[in-house]
Amino acid sequence: MITMGLPSRLALLTAGLAIVLVIGATEVALSWSGRSRLEDLRLESVALGNALAAYLARNAPTDDRAAIEQGLRDWSGRRNTQSRAWATLPGPDGPETVPSQTSGGRGILPDAADAAAISGGATVVHYHGGGDPGWHVAVPFGAPRPAAVADIQLSTRRLQDWARVERKRGYLAASVSALLVALGVALLTAYWVGRPLRAIGQAMAQAHGGVESAPAALETGPAEFRALAQAYNRLRQALAARERESAARAALLSLEEHARGLERLALVQQTASGLAHEIGTPLNTVNGHLQLLRDDLVAARQTDAAERVRMLLTQVERVVGILRAGLDRGTWPPPEVRPTDLHDVATRMLRFLEPAFADAGVVADESDLAAHREPARALCDPQLVEQILLNLLKNAIEALEPGQHVMVRAGAADGTAYVEVADDGPGLAEAARRQLFQPFSTTKGDAGTGLGLSVSRQLARALGGDLELLASGRGTRWRLTLPAAA
Repeated sequence: MITMGLPSRLALLTAGLAIVLVIGATEVALSWSGRSRLEDLRLESVALGNALAAYLARNAPTDDRAAIEQGLRDWSGRRNTQSRAWATLPGPDGPETVPSQTSGGRGILPDAADAAAISGGATVVHYHGGGDPGWHVAVPFGAPRPAAVADIQLSTRRLQDWARVERKRGYLAASVSALLVALGVALLTAYWVGRPLRAIGQAMAQAHGGVESAPAALETGPAEFRALAQAYNRLRQALAARERESAARAALLSLEEHARGLERLALVQQTASGLAHEIGTPLNTVNGHLQLLRDDLVAARQTDAAERVRMLLTQVERVVGILRAGLDRGTWPPPEVRPTDLHDVATRMLRFLEPAFADAGVVADESDLAAHREPARALCDPQLVEQILLNLLKNAIEALEPGQHVMVRAGAADGTAYVEVADDGPGLAEAARRQLFQPFSTTKGDAGTGLGLSVSRQLARALGGDLELLASGRGTRWRLTLPAAA
C-alpha cells in the first residue's frame, strides 16, 4: 500500500479543486457568452426580417407573386450572410411559400409562425433546434391587411461550433492550470510544511535512545512550525534535566543502600566474630566425641555408621577451620588448591544432605553422575567447593515441593571443569534475578540472610572460577566453573 505524504495529498486536492473551479468557471462563462450572442443573433434576425419586409413592401406592395420573387432574388444578391430568406403568401388552400436562392430552393413549408403573423398582423420570432438550429422571424407586410409575410431564418450553427471549440480550449486550460497549481502547491507545501515537519520528526525519532543523545529540532519554516520546534526543544531540555535529576537521585539511593549494606555487614561480622568464639569451644568438644564414636564404630565393624560419622566429622572440622580463620583474620581460610574429582565432591554432598532431602520429600537425581561420568578434575579447594554446593542444594531443597527433583552433573570442556545444579521447581522471579548475588537480598523473608549466593560467588572467584545462573525452560540451573586439572 502506497502512503502519500502531506504535500502529495495537498497537491492532489488542489488539482481536483482547480479542475472543478476552472471547468465550472468556463461553463458559466460560455453559458453567459452563448446567451449574449444568441440574443444578439435574435436582434440581428429581427432587424433582417424588418429590413426584408420593408424591401419587399417597396417592390411588391400587393401580393404579386412575381414581384415578390423578383424582390427575393434582388435581396439574395445583395446579402451574403448565414441567413435564409423567403416569403409566405396567403392562399385559398392556406399559406404557401415563395423560395429564394438563400432559402435553399424548394421544400420550405409554412409553419405556425407564418400563420400567426398573417392572422395577427404582427412580427413573430421563435427559436427552432434540430439539424439546422437558428432564429425564425416572420414579419407581415403589405396594406391594408398583410399581403404576405417576409421570413428570415438566421442559423446559430456557427455559434454552437464556437461554443464547442471554446469548451475544449477551456477544459485544456483547466487541466494545464490544475497541474501547474498542483505542482506549485506541492513544492510550497514540501518547503513550508514538509521540511520543518520532517526535521521535527527526525529529532523525535532519535529521542528514543534518550533525550541526552537526541539532537535539538531544527527551528525552520513558518512561524507555527518554529513555535512547535521551540516547544519540543524546551520539552527535550526539561526531560534531560529530569533524567539527570533522576539519575543523581538513583545514584544517591544506591549509595545509601550500599552504606546500609556495609553497616549491616559490619554488624554481621562483629556478631559473627562473637558467635564464632562462643561456638568454637563446643564444636571442638563435638569433634573429639565424634572421633571417639568413629573409632568405636570401626572397632565394632559397623562400616556404614562409621562412614556417616566420618562425613559428619569432616564437616565439623571444616566449620571449625572456617571459625578459626574468621577469628584470626576476619575472612575465609585461604584455599588449599589441589587436583580434585568434582564427581566425588558432588556425590559426597548428596550423601551428606540425604536426611534433608528425605525430610523435604525432594528427590536427588544422581543418574547423571553415575551414568555420564565424564572427566571432571579441577584445580580447587574441595572444602570450598563443598560449601558452594551446600548453599546451592540447600536453596533447592527450600524452594521445591515434595516430589520435585534436583539434578547434579559434572564435566569438563575447553580447559574448564564445571558442576551444574538444576531443579524443576518454580524458578526465580524477575525481581529476584535482578538482585542476584547482592548481599542481604533474599526471597525467603525472615528465614534467609541473603548471603548464601553472594558468599558462594566470592568463593568461586577466589578459586579462579565463577558461579552463574543459566537459562532454563523450567526451574533454576546453576553452573560452577573451575580451572580444569591436567
